[in-house]
Amino acid sequence: MITTIISTLCIIVMAALVAGSLLNLSNHPHWFVRGWDFPRTQIVGLSFVITVAYFISHAIFAKPIGTITDVVMVTLFVFLMIWHGIRIFPYTRIAPRQSLSTEHINDDRSIRIVVSNLLQENQQHEGWLSTIRDVDPDVIVALEVNQRWADALESLSTTYPHVIACPQENCYGMILASRFVIESSEIRNLVQSDIPSIDAVIRIKSGELIRVVGVHPRPPEPVRDQDSVPRDAELLLHAEALREETLPVIVGGDLNDVAWSRTTRLFLQISNLLDPRRGRGFFNTFHAQHVWFRFPLDHIFHSRHFTVRAIQRLREVGSDHFPILIQLQLEPEKKHEQPAMADTQEDHEEAEELIHRASESGANA
Repeated sequence: MITTIISTLCIIVMAALVAGSLLNLSNHPHWFVRGWDFPRTQIVGLSFVITVAYFISHAIFAKPIGTITDVVMVTLFVFLMIWHGIRIFPYTRIAPRQSLSTEHINDDRSIRIVVSNLLQENQQHEGWLSTIRDVDPDVIVALEVNQRWADALESLSTTYPHVIACPQENCYGMILASRFVIESSEIRNLVQSDIPSIDAVIRIKSGELIRVVGVHPRPPEPVRDQDSVPRDAELLLHAEALREETLPVIVGGDLNDVAWSRTTRLFLQISNLLDPRRGRGFFNTFHAQHVWFRFPLDHIFHSRHFTVRAIQRLREVGSDHFPILIQLQLEPEKKHEQPAMADTQEDHEEAEELIHRASESGANA
């Protein structure tokens, strides 16, 4: 009797995980549907634990193996492992790297960038500032910046005299601070009037120009019953704008989306940018305080002009996000050795549809 109850519960949970996973086949923007993009590694781990518990209960109560129920359990387990494994495999260390590693160091053509969601209510200013001083980036993209955090960043003004600031009290304020000269910049509200992005052209030590874009779209979430339409549209509008850019490009920010989602893949396909995580690891940046609830939400993408010298998740700084650091080196001669993800006409049509959907829904209000 006990074994039957355990077996039934295990199969019900596994069936629910399969049903939720299959929701990813839909392009419906509802937060519940899009939310299943996130916990792929957690689903793999949970399905393994449930399957082990299922067969341990059989051993404890001496229940024979090989029943129809056992076949169903194994089938559900294998499906979940393959379904999610295919999608997360590119972000493991055994997968091919999309971005080449730097072979010959040239500090004049190098740029170190930190992307950090500060958590607006975080009071640990000095801890974060200490981390920045330790890793000494050239450019900082700070998110969830309100006036209190903007004032705290003033202590870095000697090192980072060039600043584009858009502090806000709605958790979507942003600052881009640079030790290099910012030749031009623009604060944009592409989709929603209270969600800014920063677009800047920076001159690095070699004298060459680099375009750096900081983004932080609003996530699909239940509190405001917010779907994924504004987030998807903002990312794809940036992708379309950057596709034909001749300058080297770096895009960094909290995308409120995981690296393996359809939207992020579509962004890379449309923009022709590369994801340095591929072949190097997850570098999960959220949630800093919950080990079993972590996702790669903070991203740094780059054009094929760059190779990767280093990528690192930094220590906890009081936020629910870890900062992430990347050091890139400008090597346009390597451009043809690291192709971007292939795109199709259908990809462009899908992107246009998502952008149109945002316009129709009034997401830019």
